[in-house]
Amino acid sequence: MDKKAEVTYNPQLGYLKTVFTHNFDFLTEIREYRQEESALELTVGTYRKKTAKVRVDFLTGEAFRFRMYPFEDTAVYENAVFPLEGKTGYELQVTEDCLTASTGRMTLRFGKRPWELSVFLDGKLLTRENVCDANVDNMCKYLPIGFDCDEQGRVIRVRETMYLPSDESFYGFGEKFTGFDKRGQVIHCRQCDALSTNTEKSYKNIPYFMSSRGYSILLNTYTDNVFDMGVGSGVSYGMESADRMLDYMLFCNRDYKGLLSDYTALTGRSPMIPKWAFGLWMSRCSYQTQEEVEAVARRLREEQIPADVIHIDGWQKMSEAGVWQWDLERFPDPRGMIKTLSEQHFHLSLWMWPYIAVGTEGYEYARAHGYLVMNDKGEVSTFHSAATSDAWFAAFDFTNPEMVAWYRGLVQAVVKEGVGVIKTDFSEAVPLDAVYHDGSNGLQGHNKLPLLYAKTIYEACRDVKQEQGERPMLWGRSGYAGTQNYPGNWAGDSSTAENNLACILRGGLSMGLSAVPFWGHDIGGFYNTDSDGYECPPTEEQYIRSAQFGLLSPLSRCHGKTPREPWYFSQQAQEIFRAYDRLRYRLIPYLYSIAWEAHSTGVPMLRALLLEYPDDCTARCVGMEYMLGSSLLVAPVFDQDDFRVYLPEGNWASLLTGGFTEGGRWVRPGKQLENIPVYLRENSALPIQGKDLLFTEEKPFEDLCVLMNLSTAAEEIFFDDGQEYRFRAELKGGTVTVETGLPMTSAVLYTQQPVVRAVVNGEEYTVEERSATVKLLNKNCAVPAE
Repeated sequence: MDKKAEVTYNPQLGYLKTVFTHNFDFLTEIREYRQEESALELTVGTYRKKTAKVRVDFLTGEAFRFRMYPFEDTAVYENAVFPLEGKTGYELQVTEDCLTASTGRMTLRFGKRPWELSVFLDGKLLTRENVCDANVDNMCKYLPIGFDCDEQGRVIRVRETMYLPSDESFYGFGEKFTGFDKRGQVIHCRQCDALSTNTEKSYKNIPYFMSSRGYSILLNTYTDNVFDMGVGSGVSYGMESADRMLDYMLFCNRDYKGLLSDYTALTGRSPMIPKWAFGLWMSRCSYQTQEEVEAVARRLREEQIPADVIHIDGWQKMSEAGVWQWDLERFPDPRGMIKTLSEQHFHLSLWMWPYIAVGTEGYEYARAHGYLVMNDKGEVSTFHSAATSDAWFAAFDFTNPEMVAWYRGLVQAVVKEGVGVIKTDFSEAVPLDAVYHDGSNGLQGHNKLPLLYAKTIYEACRDVKQEQGERPMLWGRSGYAGTQNYPGNWAGDSSTAENNLACILRGGLSMGLSAVPFWGHDIGGFYNTDSDGYECPPTEEQYIRSAQFGLLSPLSRCHGKTPREPWYFSQQAQEIFRAYDRLRYRLIPYLYSIAWEAHSTGVPMLRALLLEYPDDCTARCVGMEYMLGSSLLVAPVFDQDDFRVYLPEGNWASLLTGGFTEGGRWVRPGKQLENIPVYLRENSALPIQGKDLLFTEEKPFEDLCVLMNLSTAAEEIFFDDGQEYRFRAELKGGTVTVETGLPMTSAVLYTQQPVVRAVVNGEEYTVEERSATVKLLNKNCAVPAE
């Protein structure tokens, strides 16, 4: 068809021009194709009259891997996080205009000229490339899929450009503290010591995102990469990496939970972590002596503050930190201390980093054995570990198998003493001129090192813990795609400010939408700087608001530069902290159940509302509250003047007061220092402890109380160490009927209907009505504490 049109402005030339002057190239037309059983290879012409190779591997019926190579160069360094190959067959149809490959539900359409990839699910378009984002002068202003080259014509960067519908939203990208919907943002995926939790910089950048249109993408490379989600152009979004080939995976599923499940089915789901990990962790930066650690443990028990973990940052001499050796001057009897803590039902957590001070004995040993990251001059790469550090450090090279084998022995020797968990700190400071043992340069290996650091320590701990009949875990600051395989994580160095809590929550929601389920943050904030630059403790309100949010997060740890134990604050703050800590311990059976669900399905514990309400357009934009599992909605209080909470459709019961609020709207619950809104979803149930506990035991739960909000019926599945318990409750005609295998001895029913009779597994229960709740008790059961 003749595309020539009569114009009086900017005469048409018959070929595409661009506004760019650098050495670029992009795909233009398919020249040849070759079909394999589960892959399709295409030879594609480019704008510069060269050729490129495109390979599409069909991973499942709803997922594919896309790779684009510069055809003239076969020696391309592949830096894939997940080197997956095709396993699913497909049908190929070829017409004059396009090639169409279909697995059944998923269809890929490749335009021959111009080149253009479109992705369909069940016959409906999900997404497509944008191959001509032009300006009024008919010049391309946002380059299509292709390459950038240096002056010698060598490929130095690759990119993909997608069409951006007017209503598309994006979520994920790891622990990003910016706006919840990432449309209109530029996302940099390069691990860094962010030094705070309220900027685009973050410790856990993950090049994976989900679209509101029903697909998700993983840019499958360790190499530094950038996503422009509608900033450079309002009608395109783009992703690029400093690689010589493009590698990404695309998943098709219109359900957000389904996307996470599909993604983690291929890239790994989090191993389960210990029960005690869901208790309170107590820490500061740092306990300095064995005597101090033991004193804190004693006081926690004396003050009746439930807790399970004590953490020590400074257990090594700082000059020797990194080689896994106790400072025996300050901690003269580590094994005795661990035994004392264990007798009080505490687990010990220890800090570690992947660096070693230059000039130390450990440094000289590692340098002599080739265990350190080098630079492009063939010397050990040295750097300052933090922005204010004057000392020089080197990094262990976790791409070196010999180093890893040696390092695992160091880890295991300490963990065998009875240490429960390792905190993996730092790892983001290695310079750009680095050269790694596996051949990666500074761009290719920077994001790889933090992941391999966590992997090495996790697997070393796993081997020891398996022998001891226990589960391993980490408390990790940095991570990357695949970090869900080495749980868990915390949000890094946060300030105590209340508005910073909102940034932390958005980071946590984004982590969950990036398939990382076990996550927490520093209760009390890690730092607080006054106007003169001095460190100061959090205010009472900052501490309380942080504790309320933190104790209703997947993992809960107090930590900061100044003391974070509640007895350093007012009596009111202590009472509120203790109340929420006890609430957390009551909720541990529920928390553990949704953790097991996360381990089994990839769906996180901390859930953006859109995961539970995918068809609610308002829920798509809500990033200041969250679902804790499927049953609880939590709305932390920050510094809002006009505090509003969005409740999706349904009747929501206040977990704390028993009152009901109709959903499908924004509500003003009021601000009280002692409480934050916690709602129980209509027609849902959750198991809690029947009594207050001071610590968590590694044994099956018993004597449970089940909380229910019923208008008609609820059906749930609860988990306890792989044991599956089905639960069904129905409210009809004044009778509540419950059928379950849970070890349940009582129940609390939030209801707006009169209840006169209760039957649980065929047994008649006493009905005791109190305000908006009904308590169901058998004759041997005490009433659960308010």
